[in-house]
Amino acid sequence: MSQLEKRLSPNLRLEWKLLNQEKASSIEFLGLCEKMIEVGEFLLAHDVAKAGLAKHKKDRKLSQRAAHALSKAGSPMMATKILEELVAGGDRGVETHSLLASAYKDLWEYSTDLQSKKKYGELAIARYEEAYSTNSFDNLRTSQQQDLETQYYPCINIAFMHFMSGDVEKGRESAEKARQICEKLKERGTYHYWIQVTEAEAHLLLGSIDEAARVYMDAASSKEAQTSQIASTRKQALQIAGVYEDAEVREKISLAFPKLGIVACSGHLIDGPGDSRRFPPEAEAEAKRKIEEALEEMDANCGYSSAACGTDILFLETMAERGGETHVFLPFAKQEFIETSVRRSDGNWVDRFEKVLDQATSIHYVTREGYNGEDSLFSFCNEIMLGFTAMRGRGLDETPKLLTFWDGQRGSTGGTGELVDRWRANFNEPVVICANEVLSSLAGAGSSSSSTGGVSPASPPPEDKRGKQVSRAVKVMIFADVEGFSKVPEALTPVFVEKFLGGVSGMIESLSKPPAFVNTWGDSFFAVFDDLDDALNLAMQLRDYFSKGDWSELDLRDGLEVRISMHAGPVYEEFDPVLQRRNFFGQHVNQAARIEPIVLPGSVFVSEIMAALLSFGHDDFDFEYVGNLELAKNYGSHPIYILQRTGYKDSI
Repeated sequence: MSQLEKRLSPNLRLEWKLLNQEKASSIEFLGLCEKMIEVGEFLLAHDVAKAGLAKHKKDRKLSQRAAHALSKAGSPMMATKILEELVAGGDRGVETHSLLASAYKDLWEYSTDLQSKKKYGELAIARYEEAYSTNSFDNLRTSQQQDLETQYYPCINIAFMHFMSGDVEKGRESAEKARQICEKLKERGTYHYWIQVTEAEAHLLLGSIDEAARVYMDAASSKEAQTSQIASTRKQALQIAGVYEDAEVREKISLAFPKLGIVACSGHLIDGPGDSRRFPPEAEAEAKRKIEEALEEMDANCGYSSAACGTDILFLETMAERGGETHVFLPFAKQEFIETSVRRSDGNWVDRFEKVLDQATSIHYVTREGYNGEDSLFSFCNEIMLGFTAMRGRGLDETPKLLTFWDGQRGSTGGTGELVDRWRANFNEPVVICANEVLSSLAGAGSSSSSTGGVSPASPPPEDKRGKQVSRAVKVMIFADVEGFSKVPEALTPVFVEKFLGGVSGMIESLSKPPAFVNTWGDSFFAVFDDLDDALNLAMQLRDYFSKGDWSELDLRDGLEVRISMHAGPVYEEFDPVLQRRNFFGQHVNQAARIEPIVLPGSVFVSEIMAALLSFGHDDFDFEYVGNLELAKNYGSHPIYILQRTGYKDSI
């Protein structure tokens, strides 16, 4: 991958920011969207297509790209809604049917119950066959005008679906047809990436493993191969390889593909005055060399880190030198972060901090407010960073890696030791650069004494700069509002109150721990949780209570639905003189509240922070990307996801 290609993603973000959306043509929106899909920026690609459709409502290509981006981002159900609308509107094109079939194939793959798996598998095969039959391979002899380039994709996917569903004979029959199509295209001089990997997949399905691996490797190493294309191809190839009993088949196929190289990083800060000797300034050059070696060996091209002086900044600088993406996570306001975790009496760390932020692909804040001495913000920042890393890996079907510069000590809240424990529990063993070995390599270095942790603040801001110290804690917020409450006859209001609030009360009693706070008003509900799993369980129970409940006693023919929103972040807990009890306040409470009015009735919408938390260690729940949506009351646009149970055990 060239340096230019590695920096393409940040440049596309700038191009999107500068695009005049009011005057842009559909072709401009489409071109930018397709470039974003090529480099794996699927969520941003969807937002571009959606913005284009707002101006060019009937543009079929933009609708196709919006759906394609959603599927690639892990939202196949949302993609099917767009594509089924195109089909219902009369679109009989091969591409629309192929994209729709691909989305159903993803749903087939993700489904865990047999009934759903069977349904989505049949839908996928039917749509692929519809696409293939537009110009049937069987009519090749009589139709010289047939466009073979529209045929290999549905044909190979019909083969894949039959093979993976257990019908090996049918699968290989279609695979042979796909292989012959590729041969004819090669004879015509047409042999681009997708034709290459189709030929490779046909060989794999037919049992020619070595030939499949060779062709896959040739395709993946070609100049035209894009990161997202390789990830998609690799995912399907490994699924097929997994069917074979011989474990060497999967190993051979896996080695044929490169990966993006997603790496998160954490480690020690440069020692400040009076600190234990752990990462002295004179160790910087050796630490940088070790980081460079590690990233080269990991083939890292996409980095996630905070930006404290020492390990973080060295990592971000090295990633930028490699031409890779850098995604930066800050636990609180920038200036206070500089004072706690960047500024040192020696070195130009503040200038270097500003530079890595200027070069960053993206910057995320846990909160834009101050530190207030709350080390829990560092822990929460770690959780969010790891979640975003996991989300990127999910989109590219790649397992991320963790790089640390660490002395092996457990450390303090928010430190590297804490982060390593979380990583090990959910992914793999981290790559550890031993800080003690670096110290030992320095001429005249003494033994390293026990340390206090990884990324916790070195020195808090002066008292006169902090203002009043008010405690915050990270909480999960739920807001819910009943859709259609105004249709309930006035005389039946007591029945509604008993059924609604009584139902909620029963759900709360079933939780492992009650919410930290609950309030209701009319048909609305607000709850604050310490535990994420309890909050998730209540949200899904509440959704199901309305969507599957019997509301006939309220004289409502169509029943009732509920809108539910969820967000997490540091909030203030203060005494409420009106309620005469503790209550919760702050921008993160406000954000949770602003999501609720835009929720699709019968759904649970969650913030990007929630999606990140779900990505790391919460296997019973999943999400799909909805879009970058405008929140209520001019709260701005934010990435929003829809919550569901893992395995599509329930419909959206």
